[in-house]
Amino acid sequence: MNETTFSITKRQSGSQTSSATVTFDEHQVVVDGTIWGSDGCKTADLTDISYDTSADELSLSVGTKEMPDAGDMCTQAIIEIDYRATVMFENGLPGTVAASHDSGNGLCPVTTATR
Repeated sequence: MNETTFSITKRQSGSQTSSATVTFDEHQVVVDGTIWGSDGCKTADLTDISYDTSADELSLSVGTKEMPDAGDMCTQAIIEIDYRATVMFENGLPGTVAASHDSGNGLCPVTTATR
């Protein structure tokens, strides 16, 4: 694991959606996902990422947090937050990638992909 980037690609009102897809590229793993926030002041955050060499597994966890500039006035509607996590590898890709989400109710597995 050499470099990791994480970005929010879209935020919109929605439902309690929790999903992710994994794609393997030549030198990188890309996880595109949607996590839900409890109100309009929430955003997604990459809370943990690790690579277990013996299991050849990349694990990443995404949670929600208050946006730094949220202020006091938040919509009281569920918000869907789309994100993209990209992990670069120099010496070969992992055999398995597991993604989990925590929208405030504990960490739950979302997807596991094997190359």
